[in-house]
Amino acid sequence: MIRAVLFDLDDTLVDHRHASAAAIAGVRERFSALQSRDLADLARENQRILDSMHHEVASGARDVGDARIERYRRLFAYAGHGPERASAAAELHRRLYHANRRCVEGALELVTLLHSRLKIGVVTNNTVAEQEEKLATFGFAPHVDVLVTSEEAGFAKPDARIFALALERLGCDAYETVMIGDAWVQDVLGATGAGIRTLWLNRHGLPHPDSSVAMQIFALHPAEDIAALVAPDYALLHRGFVDRAGG
Repeated sequence: MIRAVLFDLDDTLVDHRHASAAAIAGVRERFSALQSRDLADLARENQRILDSMHHEVASGARDVGDARIERYRRLFAYAGHGPERASAAAELHRRLYHANRRCVEGALELVTLLHSRLKIGVVTNNTVAEQEEKLATFGFAPHVDVLVTSEEAGFAKPDARIFALALERLGCDAYETVMIGDAWVQDVLGATGAGIRTLWLNRHGLPHPDSSVAMQIFALHPAEDIAALVAPDYALLHRGFVDRAGG
């Protein structure tokens, strides 16, 4: 019987990609020095720089604010300009990112529904403060029993140890747990390497790397349908409860 569900956070529960794209577009519109590169090129370079610094930020070795400024130093250099406006651009990015954040559609409803019967954990490669703020802001916090971050754990997905730590804190075994995440390597391969069955959230219709490793889902809604994939025993129990409640 399934007793717990683990979720990734960024681009699984909260739509990081949408907010990041809106922020990059807004900064480019404001700073003409960045307009020597088209938006798609600038967004790709931004992601490349993010990826190159992610481990340092996620582990807490580099401050998030400093990393954002350094990213814009590199983006201005990529556009052929000096770093003089990097701090101002980084601050605008921060404000635009926060203004454009949103839940992944159906995420809160699914987490709330599952938490009525199962334990919920979040396993994320990021800092404690950043991820606690997101969970609180978007209403997930009351429904999350365990938050495990790479900063706190000292190792990051896909390292099996971060999943093992989440299982330990939830008091569940791997066979009693399901993982839902959008990143094939970090979430799917990481969790399956720890013995956890995984659902791959493929919101953008990417090619499926290996259907024998994990089932793909294209959305987190309708919540009842996803619950049935997570835990058929849960879905049957819940359906029976609804039938009884309805008379």
